[in-house]
Amino acid sequence: MPIKKLDDIIGLLKSKPKKRIVVAYANDETTILAVKDTIALNFAEVTLVGDEKIINDICKRNNIDPNIFEIIHETDDLLAAKKAIALIKSGKGDVLMKGLISTDKLTRCILDKEDGLMIPGAILSHVSIAEIPNHRKLLIFSDAAFIPRPNIDQKIAMTNYVIETARKIGIERPKVAIISFSEKANPKIKEAVDCLIISKMGEQGLIKNADIDGPLAIDLAIDPESVRVKGVKSCVKGDADCLIFPFLEVGNVFFKSLTYFAGANIATYIVGTQAPVVISSRVDTEKNKLYSMAFTCLMSS
Repeated sequence: MPIKKLDDIIGLLKSKPKKRIVVAYANDETTILAVKDTIALNFAEVTLVGDEKIINDICKRNNIDPNIFEIIHETDDLLAAKKAIALIKSGKGDVLMKGLISTDKLTRCILDKEDGLMIPGAILSHVSIAEIPNHRKLLIFSDAAFIPRPNIDQKIAMTNYVIETARKIGIERPKVAIISFSEKANPKIKEAVDCLIISKMGEQGLIKNADIDGPLAIDLAIDPESVRVKGVKSCVKGDADCLIFPFLEVGNVFFKSLTYFAGANIATYIVGTQAPVVISSRVDTEKNKLYSMAFTCLMSS
């Protein structure tokens, strides 16, 4: 049965072997407080790579026993990221998490051809899963952080990523909406053509285990009444589990609108890597960081 709350991910993990989260440059308080919770909830072990003095000072201020963590001392942010990635690659960690290092620096380390974490030939992308007040189920979407103008190959990869994510939370055959401003198949609009191609690939079984339709406006993707009133025929039926956005700006505005206007809780992770990666925003709450870590631990299982 599909899970309907982000808290359910934590419950699901408790029946699975613990994962090890490795934090790159773990010198910030919010991250340490969040990873401490994963240990308290008994679904992960944690390695902190960073300045041991700073980490110990943070632990002391917050009455945290630093011995609950494995701490690897490194004062330089880039070297800390490289050490964290090396631990993952050597099998001493399951999930990589961004600490105080900038996203740009960590991404460069992940993309490094010799010592990075990319799967050869894969596409790096960003997947989010949102628990939205007054919406009937969790909603998965991509890409809100990484690919500014995804081409057709990138959109196909994004589609497969959200399908894989949906199946992990118990949705055997997810409904995927490829989003545009309209359901009209206008050949002059490249994004609409891309939607049609991906939709057809789903029909032909080239993208498996999903019902895919597009182009669809957002109302037709998530609201069955809009589908009925407009008389649109769609295999998604206004009941999408997953959304694929045409541009980063659309996905990013959607993400932030859910957070600030709808009060949604959102977990995120980075895909296309040998292990899932948590790259949280600086303004993410401790709870959303916890959900992101639980989400990535689930995806690594």
